[in-house]
Amino acid sequence: MDRPSTCEGPLHVTGVAEDRCTLAWRAPLHDGGNPITHYIIERRETSRLAWTVVSTTCNTTCYKVTKLLEGNEYMFRVMAVNSHGVSEALESAAVTMKNPFVPPGSPHIEDIFNITHDGMTITWSAPETDGGTEIIGYIIEKKDRAGIKWTRCNRQKIIDLSYRVTGLTTGHEYEFRVSAENIVGPGEPSLPSSYYKASDPKYKPGAPAYVNVIDSTKTSITVSWGKPLSDGGSTIQGYIVEVCKAEEEEWKMVTPPTGLRVNKYEIPKLTEGQEYKIQVCALNKMGVGEPVVLSGTAKPEERMDPPQIYLDSELRKGITVKAGGSVRIYIPFKGRPTPEIKWTKDDGDLSEKAVVEKAVNFTQLSIDSSDRHDSGKYTLSLTNSSGSVSEFVSVKVLDTPGAPQNLVVKDIKKDSVTLVWDAPAIDGGSKIKNYVIDKRESTRKAYANVSTKCTKTTFKVDNLIEGAMYYFRVMAENDYGIGLCVETKTASKASEVPLPVGKVFLTDVTKTSATLAWEKPEHDGGSRIGGYLIEMQPKGTDKWGVAGNPKTCEGTVTGLTAGIEYLFRIIAYNEKGKSEPKALAAPVIANDMTIEPSIKMQFNTYNVLAGKDLKLEFPVLGRPKPKISWAKDGQALKVTSRVNVFNTPLTTGIQITEACKEDFGKYSITATSTVSTITEDVTIIILDKPGPPKGPVKVVEVSNTFVHLSWEPPAYTGGCQVKNYIVEKRDTTTTTWLSWTVVAPDVKILYHKVKNLLSGNEYIFRVRAVNKYGAGDCLQSEPIIARNPYKPPSAPGTPEASQITRDSMVLSWTAPENTGGVDIQAYHLEKRDKDSVRWTKCNRQKLTETNFKVTGLMPDHFYEFRVAAENETGIGDLSELSLFYRACDATTPPGPPRHAKVTDYTKSSVSLSWGKPDFDGGAYIKGYIVEMREYTPQPELTEEAEVAPVTKLTITDLKDGGEYQFRVCAINSEGVGEAANFHGTVLTSDRADPPEMELDADLRKVVSVRAGGTLRLFVPIRGRPEPSVKWEKLESTLTEHAAIDTTTSYTMLVIDNVNRFDSGKYSLTLENSSGTKSAVISVRILDTPSAPQNFTVKELKKDSVTLAWDTPLNDACTVKVPEATVPNLNPNEAYLFRVVAVNEKGKSEPKDLGLPVVAKDVAIEPSINLLFTTYSVKVGDDLTLEVPVRGRPKPVVSWKKDSLPLKQTSSITIINTATNHIDSKPVMIQLPYSKSLSQFNKDFSSDFMTHYSFLTALTKCWCLSVIPGPPSTPWVSFVSRESLTVCWNEPVTDGGSPVIGYHLQMKERSSSIWQKVNKTAIPGNQWRVTNICPGLIYEFKVAAENAAGIGKMSKTSEEVLAIDACGKSLIS
Repeated sequence: MDRPSTCEGPLHVTGVAEDRCTLAWRAPLHDGGNPITHYIIERRETSRLAWTVVSTTCNTTCYKVTKLLEGNEYMFRVMAVNSHGVSEALESAAVTMKNPFVPPGSPHIEDIFNITHDGMTITWSAPETDGGTEIIGYIIEKKDRAGIKWTRCNRQKIIDLSYRVTGLTTGHEYEFRVSAENIVGPGEPSLPSSYYKASDPKYKPGAPAYVNVIDSTKTSITVSWGKPLSDGGSTIQGYIVEVCKAEEEEWKMVTPPTGLRVNKYEIPKLTEGQEYKIQVCALNKMGVGEPVVLSGTAKPEERMDPPQIYLDSELRKGITVKAGGSVRIYIPFKGRPTPEIKWTKDDGDLSEKAVVEKAVNFTQLSIDSSDRHDSGKYTLSLTNSSGSVSEFVSVKVLDTPGAPQNLVVKDIKKDSVTLVWDAPAIDGGSKIKNYVIDKRESTRKAYANVSTKCTKTTFKVDNLIEGAMYYFRVMAENDYGIGLCVETKTASKASEVPLPVGKVFLTDVTKTSATLAWEKPEHDGGSRIGGYLIEMQPKGTDKWGVAGNPKTCEGTVTGLTAGIEYLFRIIAYNEKGKSEPKALAAPVIANDMTIEPSIKMQFNTYNVLAGKDLKLEFPVLGRPKPKISWAKDGQALKVTSRVNVFNTPLTTGIQITEACKEDFGKYSITATSTVSTITEDVTIIILDKPGPPKGPVKVVEVSNTFVHLSWEPPAYTGGCQVKNYIVEKRDTTTTTWLSWTVVAPDVKILYHKVKNLLSGNEYIFRVRAVNKYGAGDCLQSEPIIARNPYKPPSAPGTPEASQITRDSMVLSWTAPENTGGVDIQAYHLEKRDKDSVRWTKCNRQKLTETNFKVTGLMPDHFYEFRVAAENETGIGDLSELSLFYRACDATTPPGPPRHAKVTDYTKSSVSLSWGKPDFDGGAYIKGYIVEMREYTPQPELTEEAEVAPVTKLTITDLKDGGEYQFRVCAINSEGVGEAANFHGTVLTSDRADPPEMELDADLRKVVSVRAGGTLRLFVPIRGRPEPSVKWEKLESTLTEHAAIDTTTSYTMLVIDNVNRFDSGKYSLTLENSSGTKSAVISVRILDTPSAPQNFTVKELKKDSVTLAWDTPLNDACTVKVPEATVPNLNPNEAYLFRVVAVNEKGKSEPKDLGLPVVAKDVAIEPSINLLFTTYSVKVGDDLTLEVPVRGRPKPVVSWKKDSLPLKQTSSITIINTATNHIDSKPVMIQLPYSKSLSQFNKDFSSDFMTHYSFLTALTKCWCLSVIPGPPSTPWVSFVSRESLTVCWNEPVTDGGSPVIGYHLQMKERSSSIWQKVNKTAIPGNQWRVTNICPGLIYEFKVAAENAAGIGKMSKTSEEVLAIDACGKSLIS
């Protein structure tokens, strides 16, 4: 047995109006073992957090909610109730209250007749839709052709479908439009009518100006004519054409009786070879005018005409189009028979994307998404049996240029190369402004820009990394951007031949060999040195020969002849070639020799700046070659990455990189050979900033405004004399404690007195030594507080007044108990008028006594006083405030106090209160005397007195059950005044009051606290006896961090560092012997949300998956719709998903789906689960049918009534919804009750005797479908006298469902009525229109249709004249 489960959703909201709606749901799956007794319905505005109860007595699963506010957005929830409790709530989506009706559609103007000089009559038809409510009237508007403003014609409401417009201006032309109006408001106006002239018709029109034969075939003759000179005072309505055989006199009308609106007509169905007479007459409102007769006769016969191309002046100038645009070359032509059409480009074939359209009287070349390659000369050639003709049109596509040509890398150096190229073959229709050069190292993927301002076809690329491999590319730029690039096919290495080697030394010589050593070239040319060539030239010859090819900087030449003199030189080489040779300075004679070792030094001491490099090199002599060793300060020198020792055949040296003070010291060099040993010393001094002074920083003296510091000089002076010291301070008590302030920048001695400190602040000091190389590291002190050794004095005693007069009084006080360790120097006495807020000083001179006469007081004003003592440290604390003293001459004691009453009592105490006396006797009231006695029949037996300075007092330690009497009297400087008795007697006993609490307005709402903050719930309480207090958290336990503070007057719950788990409802319960009181406080913690719940796959397809989840148990903020579709998946691949909740505080922990999901379509045939096939409903009641539907992909649902599609109205609502189940959804149809029984019977009584059929269709539907957008503006691709071919492009958006067809409409230019062309949906993107009249001008528009319905109409096409193949087919 339990409370019921949540009601089955979703919670449908239907029948939405401006102030009401209807809710519908399903009963819970589990009733908890007891029947559902009723439902609780609540609503909430989305802008608020609180829910409002709508009903607690609903017994059905639908309910009508009323008294809602129009325009507000609401959410609703429903809870089921049984005898064991209330279920969890089922919530609806947000719904906005608004009128279900809409303005009516547009009427259609039928006719305008009975035209006079000042009026005309208009008739129209009612709109197709009334917006769901009755039309209450029509609005007629007119607009003068010469004006721009529409003016309303009718002032009163018009119900009829006709209206006589009067008050027109004679001779002016007007157009009209009509709007329908219902209770919502006026709808869209109708299309404007044609212009009608306000004038009275007078006579028939004159004869047309002329008539000519312009074309003929075997069975037809085409004639044209001019307008008559006179229209008879009325607009020409048309023309009538009549024919007659040459040998007869009977004329036959070949045009409609209403005439033609055009000035050209093809007379069909004539006999070949027969001669005809032809006449034409004009028609207006007054009738048919005089005819004009064709001169002579005309005979139907075929014409033979050579081809003629009609190339307009704009095409002769050429076509210029931006890249990406479309090129359309439309050329009309004529010729009998129809000529053969051929298009070429630059005397070659067209590209594949060029589309050629051919017709009997025109041809069109179309190129979509044009680019630079589409520029050129396009030639049209026409050929028939009568001849041939050709014309060309130049097309310039404004695009970025093509790629430059013939890119070559020349003049390769170690840090530069030179690029040379030719200009692009295609400049993109604009002059090349400059070239963009990029480079890329072979080890990188991205190019780096070198230059964007190169204007020539050659460029030197500098700043290359020596030895690196580079690719280069060049792009041309014009007014339309940067074009295609040309790249080098192979990488180029930035290198050259190496420089010559350095010094060349002779390190050894014997009778048969010589050993040479040399320094590496200063630069290897950007490519690794491959080796060295030793060339030798014996004395007396001119030829150099290669004597050795070592890889290192040392080599031995053998095979010498003793006593012969030789010349030597060294050549370095790399992959780019050989360097210049470097020769040994002197010739070498092949002989043996020995020399004692020696080290040549110019100086014994060397200086170097810190951070700089130091290189010392000393020549070493000796034969055989001595062994060299280095030491520092008597220890073997340690070689590091910074300190390196190098030896050459003739020298030894040391290299120190980025020298520092650790490199300071004495270095020893020892040279040892078999002959002897020698040692030389050298001292290296590092010039640097000094080290820190020797510590610690000593505090010589400290006070509240200064600190005296001292220190010792630094151990390391930086190789030069210390110039001065810098002293800085830092205040640790301010918000900017991290900033140091220089207090003395140039201290020449080893101590300094820091002044102007803030008393009581804590400071840290540091000292730096400065030499000519800068300031060294600092020596920092311990924190020091700037304070005096003495303290300000404590507060003196409270001042008391005596010798009070109307303008003065004498104040006296006691000296302070604590003088602060030093003598009191003065006192400061201040006064304040009771009617003022300002304190003023009483003594102008130094006050050393403990009394002072204050003068200059205002008579009858009250004053209070305070006093402070001062010593050399400063002014101490102020004394307690004195009583208010009245500046007057006191004469009598005060009167009795007022309103004496007993405010409370217990078994051992009594609380009293009273008011000040009406008369204070001319002096300030010093206090009150309260007297009491136990009540006895004999008065004045016992009496006790207690002095109270205030107007209330609690007397304790009384006897339980005792009976007492009380009285009170006031005291001033003149004595005790008259007493006031407390009414009756008081019996001491305990009072019993039930507990009470006071929740302020904030606690009655939801208490919001940010995560990490402190939650404080403060509640004032009262009760007798003192109630016990109990705090609890509903549906959970109170956290261990909660602290509860309770007194007799309040209780407070405090939780520090709150998080999301502290959200919830907290219960406070008060209880004593007199009763119980409780309240619930809602708390919301604004924290990051917890992880989402129930993460599942809702829908799975081959390229997408729809995921759904429940909102987090604790979202701490508003969470968006818990559903998402992930598109662009690869079919048959497995994916893992997880979801994270996000609010303004951050992200939750992720919720993983658990198992991988394979992207694939799951197909399920559509099925319908109807519980019943027949439903009954009582007239006046609502009917809701809910039908579960299953199928994958999602089926498209449609309803039919009596085999006809069921339309939604204000009374019939069809709702398609989706549940959490991946393959099923309920579909509902709702028939709400009618406003009245008669209206219901009128609309539905007959309908309820019919059958409703429910159909499903299996379609691909990736999301909720809406109607598609409008297609592109239609155009006419083919024109003849019998038909027009109309084309269009598909809409940009299909509404989420594939387009299943199109609906085409047309109208004649002079008409305002659009006619539907097709009876069923057009499956393709073009349609051949056949029901046309030759010679008339037509317009077209088209709309697309998908599963959701017919979308919006496209824009209207350009006007098209329906003529034969010899005329133009498009006009503007």
